[in-house]
Amino acid sequence: MRLYLMRQEEERIRKIQNWTLIYGRRKTGKTTLVKNNLKYETYVFVTDVNSAIEDDKIVKIDEALNDVKSTLRKGGIAVIDEFQRLSEVYWSLISTWAPSGILVAIGSSYGIVNRVFDKNSPLLGFFTPLEIGLIRYEDVLSQLEDPLLSVLFRDPWIIPFINSYEELVERIKEFVLIGKGLIGEVFKEEDKQLTDLYYKILLLLGEGRWRSSEIAGIIQPKGGEPTITSMLNKMAKMGLVKKIPTLGRENYYKVESPPLSLILYAESKYMISERDVKVPELPIGKEVQFSVGEMLAKYFGGELYYSPREDIDVIIVKGKKPIWAFEVKLGEITRAEMIEGVKRMSKIAEKVGFVSLREKPEEIGDLSLGPKELIKIAKELSKI
Repeated sequence: MRLYLMRQEEERIRKIQNWTLIYGRRKTGKTTLVKNNLKYETYVFVTDVNSAIEDDKIVKIDEALNDVKSTLRKGGIAVIDEFQRLSEVYWSLISTWAPSGILVAIGSSYGIVNRVFDKNSPLLGFFTPLEIGLIRYEDVLSQLEDPLLSVLFRDPWIIPFINSYEELVERIKEFVLIGKGLIGEVFKEEDKQLTDLYYKILLLLGEGRWRSSEIAGIIQPKGGEPTITSMLNKMAKMGLVKKIPTLGRENYYKVESPPLSLILYAESKYMISERDVKVPELPIGKEVQFSVGEMLAKYFGGELYYSPREDIDVIIVKGKKPIWAFEVKLGEITRAEMIEGVKRMSKIAEKVGFVSLREKPEEIGDLSLGPKELIKIAKELSKI
């Protein structure tokens, strides 16, 4: 599907009035956002420490930077894409161009933020940061009006390849190599190596293993659980892993990208890169749960929590107090399930609700949401 999805970050990019560092994980749409929303005079794509692409031509990095300087001196807007690949040797030179014009640097890593804003960086004080992560669920849903496919399309790289969730399942073997390659790219841009240990952790997360203690017990690394926790936190800073608080002391770790999470699940459970096997199903319900949960947390002005011990899909906490608990399902929620759910969830939160992607559930509890209601909430939040 060739599709451009508008997103809330567009307005912020159109309003850029000072030197800005746009950063985030690879393939989250940073370049597309800038090209579609910023009126720049010079655009430079850094390929390596010596070369860049400008006007569809490969040029020496010094020549490209001279064009950037010339644009800035005239008060214009210039863009340096893949800024993390630019040797820091040039940073002191670039700092002498400030505050002329507007320089927008795009970095496909989270590590570039620490480098640019380090106390010893010659660029400290010249840039303001702007993070670009996955597309917000409400932004996708308000345009697609498809609650299931919108979960997958939160990660822009998958959009050109599929038209439905069923197509992802059918072609999942094709995406395993793409997924591992994308993860490898992320590690490369963060100046790290995708080791077998990191990849094993991601496979286990995709499989649904979320406790650092459980992952450590399976992998048994040197250093035990602290090693695993440290690696999980590093991947969270890289935009690969999401850390969600629970009502207990543990954090719930998951692969942040819904399509990557499902791809890793398929590889972990079926080893489809090495076998000719048809995957019967993927745990898409869990991905729906967290995307819907994030949207509802914004809608009700709280923070998303998860409660694996109490088996509650979505908990919204405000001021350390659980104000909402939701059960989220792809299909129908029966009356009996709702009655049992009210009893279970009302012990945790002030109000309880039910969400079904198939149809609006019965009016049991405090709120029932079906596809139409979810789309309405998405449009209220998105306002694109």
